[in-house]
Amino acid sequence: MDKGSLLTASKVEPGVSLNPHSTIISHLAPTLAFVLRFQYLLRSFSSFVYLHASSLTGIALVNALYASQFLVIHAYIAAKFGIFQGLKMSAKAASGVWEAKTTQALRKKLFYEFAVFILGSGNFIILMMLWPGWLVVGGLLFTLWRYYV
Repeated sequence: MDKGSLLTASKVEPGVSLNPHSTIISHLAPTLAFVLRFQYLLRSFSSFVYLHASSLTGIALVNALYASQFLVIHAYIAAKFGIFQGLKMSAKAASGVWEAKTTQALRKKLFYEFAVFILGSGNFIILMMLWPGWLVVGGLLFTLWRYYV
């Protein structure tokens, strides 16, 4: 081979070597048409399913929101009613215990002991501890300490 022929460009024109009237193209054309038609149908069906699924999802989300609000409101009402009835029953039970004969006797006994203690020998100590004037004296001392010391 000549060294010059290896370095020169090819004289053959690039192009498709298949003849449009060949047997391969004639057999593939209906198959490709079917594939393209199937792809179009699949795309149309997928778009239809997507649109309906998205709209149904939105409707389901709104319905779930309304259902949750309904349940929350009814749970609140039921809890409020239950708490009210529970407090009412416990108040009745407490008043029943408070008015019982044994409780009344115990209250009378405790009141007697307290009265004896207050009016007895510890009267001065108890009066000094429970005298409400300590609040005034304490406030006055705090003011003097805060502004003059």
